Amino acid sequence: MGLTYQKTTTPTPEQLKLLLLADPSRQLLATYLPHSTIYAASDHSGLAGIVVLCPQSKQVVEIMTIAVIPAKQRQGYGRQLLEFSRQWAAGHGYQTVRIATGTTSLTQLYLYQQVGFRVVAVEPDYFTTTYSQVIIENGLTLRDRLVLELAILPTDGVATVS
Repeated sequence: MGLTYQKTTTPTPEQLKLLLLADPSRQLLATYLPHSTIYAASDHSGLAGIVVLCPQSKQVVEIMTIAVIPAKQRQGYGRQLLEFSRQWAAGHGYQTVRIATGTTSLTQLYLYQQVGFRVVAVEPDYFTTTYSQVIIENGLTLRDRLVLELAILPTDGVATVS
């Protein structure tokens, strides 16, 4: 169940398809991918997930996109991607990892809080003003965005991931 991580600068078509599952706006992806660090995660059978890390300041890195292949979800890969991101951030001197999700993203929200993220802000109508199409998730119209943060403690150690 372990993942191997490969840094990439330009997502492959398969990786791009996975990114679009998490963020359906090619236009938004194009704004942050060039300034981000992208890691593709693989298991024994190939691509399992992807994470996009983008510095917001000297202290804060944001997980802009995180996604797991649908057939490989609920196997712990999302948790592993989050832990990899925390270790990467610690190893690069960041003090905080930020992630944002929709208020209807119930499974993701539960996972993020399980691993220690805390809600720090609500952005009302983010999805209805940022995306041109209506997004329906869990039978609800996605409107608001939650911003969560995870503090990196000095005891978290330093990862040697580049």
